Amino acid sequence: MERIVVKSRGEVLFLNVADIDWIEAVGCYACLHVGSDTHLLRRTLLELVRDLDEDKFMRIHRSIIVNLDRIHGLELQSGGDYEVVLKSEVRLRLSRRFRKRLQDRMGTMPRCN
Repeated sequence: MERIVVKSRGEVLFLNVADIDWIEAVGCYACLHVGSDTHLLRRTLLELVRDLDEDKFMRIHRSIIVNLDRIHGLELQSGGDYEVVLKSEVRLRLSRRFRKRLQDRMGTMPRCN
């Protein structure tokens, strides 16, 4: 999938998938975060995960998908959890369930006990 069609304020927009920074689930909707804009799409995260290029996008939490090209780094939080820090300085929670997979994909995260 190269583009996603969204309706926004009475117009139809064609978003380039590569421009999406991250996606969050809100019920049966998905909020697409593109720069400072947010677009609501009536699709579930599960549907989007199936359609997005797995080399470019990855689920990092049950309610968050991130564009891997937008990741600036990871920040260790108290309690041993990590936050994914995007180039835009947005911080996203990294679930322990998806941490190993992200580590394998990025190849740079230190291991936690």
